[in-house]
Amino acid sequence: KLIVGNIIEIFMGKYSPAKYVAHLCNEREGPYVGFFILHKPYLAIKDPGIIKRILVRDFQKFPDKIFINDKSIDPTFSNSLLSLGNAQWRTVRTRLSRIFSPAKVKAMQVYTERCAKSLRLYIDGQLNERLNLKDLTTRFSTEVVFSCVFGVNSNCFKEKQSMCNDYAHKIFPKAYVGLFKGFSYIFLPQLVKIFKYQFFDPTACDFFQNVFSDTIKHREISGVRRNDLVDILIDIKNQSGSLDNNALLAQAIAFLGVGHETISAIISLTIYELCINQDIQNRIREEIETVVGEDDVTSHTIDNLKFLNMVVCESLRKYPVIPFIQRKCVEDYFIPETGAVLERGTSIIIPTHWLHYNPEFFNDPYKYNPDRFNGDTSIPIDPFVYLPFSTGPRACLGQ
Repeated sequence: KLIVGNIIEIFMGKYSPAKYVAHLCNEREGPYVGFFILHKPYLAIKDPGIIKRILVRDFQKFPDKIFINDKSIDPTFSNSLLSLGNAQWRTVRTRLSRIFSPAKVKAMQVYTERCAKSLRLYIDGQLNERLNLKDLTTRFSTEVVFSCVFGVNSNCFKEKQSMCNDYAHKIFPKAYVGLFKGFSYIFLPQLVKIFKYQFFDPTACDFFQNVFSDTIKHREISGVRRNDLVDILIDIKNQSGSLDNNALLAQAIAFLGVGHETISAIISLTIYELCINQDIQNRIREEIETVVGEDDVTSHTIDNLKFLNMVVCESLRKYPVIPFIQRKCVEDYFIPETGAVLERGTSIIIPTHWLHYNPEFFNDPYKYNPDRFNGDTSIPIDPFVYLPFSTGPRACLGQ
């Protein structure tokens, strides 16, 4: 389309952005496909070998995301690890990576166990009631993330209208507004600059800023340590001085927003699949009874729940949290496979949704089949077609 490019079919509701890119990939042969949003060209990469080059081998040529980054419009999102450019991103990423070290994850396990016990008590108290699955998993994810990120009890299972849960719901606008905001921060930065709207909900950010600031003050005065994200962020601030309070808050809100949404979505969708696939549900129950029994769940027992891990992997394939990965080419790049040259500034899309539903890579892709992740080397899964957390240096910290 001369003026709007390919955008009209997305805004008419015919396709979501991810499914539209998948539609283009299915429609055209070759290792990549180009499309326009307004006057700007984008390149969707279909070939696993080229994907490997972009995300790993030649990452230094594609270190940045396409997200608009303007601290004058949106200081919270622009300071977060999600949006930072290469130089700042490397510094923050290096310091935050220890949050997910085995020792730190193990130290935070006590808090996730408490949340799990609260969840069980909540369910036990409503055995004769009809439960809303999405509400249940949202409360649980809020409880976990607040405990591990902010070091506070959100009371999601004690209070029907928990303020923490309400604001966690608000942080990402829902339905069409949320879709439009996310889409425009990647594809329509002109609108963001004109209307100056923020990626995260401003009222939710204000609430979390108060919670975060109060928690930091309490920790610094009392000397209490929980070995959670707050303590790690305080340590980073004290050791380097390169991250101010706004930057620390941005990381905390990003962890909260992304963690809250992904935990809730994957748990609820996995439970849905277990409900309609009774045989898979039975296998999980048998494995848990065998491996865990009446003992407490530990990191060791989780490692031994092989089939449960396969189920989670299949949920992440069928319902990818990141429907596409985006990168920006920071210098001219020659693609050896085709001889094409990508000009500096070219926007790259890696269509996760299309890859995960491509029968060339996953047999019968619409079927929920955890056994495809059983480690059978006769049917190996290419790590560059299964990308629930992206991969390479800029992969999700929480993977």
